Amino acid sequence: MEILKLAARVPIYPLFIAASLLVGWFMPDFYAWTDSDQSRPSPLLWNLPMWSAIASLVFCLALPWLPITPRKLDDSQRTPMRFSVRALLLLTAGVAIAIPMLAKFPIVLSWIVCIGAFAYLAAFGAWHPEHRMAAVTLVACMALPYSWMVGDEDIGNVLFGLMVMLVEMPAFLPTALLSMPLEQYVFDMQWLAVLLNALEIIIGIWIIRLGPKRTIAYLLLVIQMSAVGSLAFYAMCVA
Repeated sequence: MEILKLAARVPIYPLFIAASLLVGWFMPDFYAWTDSDQSRPSPLLWNLPMWSAIASLVFCLALPWLPITPRKLDDSQRTPMRFSVRALLLLTAGVAIAIPMLAKFPIVLSWIVCIGAFAYLAAFGAWHPEHRMAAVTLVACMALPYSWMVGDEDIGNVLFGLMVMLVEMPAFLPTALLSMPLEQYVFDMQWLAVLLNALEIIIGIWIIRLGPKRTIAYLLLVIQMSAVGSLAFYAMCVA
């Protein structure tokens, strides 16, 4: 019983943030430690992420039995999601406008959508204080595994590195995977990376509403994708 009480007090979200920062900051050191190069990648380069993914899966399977419960709210604090006909019409009109814009101005549209997703996430955190830490952790798990980019000389200044780290890089791995069947170079599909980043945020907001256990499972998926994407991108940079 004491172990269960202790487990319930573990600061899950700060641990996710710290882990994301450590993964990103020490990514160059990890790559150097594996003694890999372009012609001879070390087996550790992908074995460690694979075993990390397996451990995350095992942890997710154990989540239903862990003593993690959402904080109880008063009725005055509850803000249920409401849909209206006007909102549905606006959404339909937005999609109708976005489809031709995506064909003609993919980069511009993707950035608009991504900025809107970040704005919605900020508003979500402001409207729902009980989910604020989870929303911050979501952004941290997406971006901080790429924190090595901030101090990288080839990336440029710090502000540019932060912008790329937040907007383009979190979805680098799924973009790279999708670029292969589409037979396109991954760096020519920046618009897709930005759109997938926005989608990752929107899905995260929806899952955060479902409770802490589902949120933890999603955060594990997000940090795994960002960490592997960061490793792959770093390997491409030093190749």
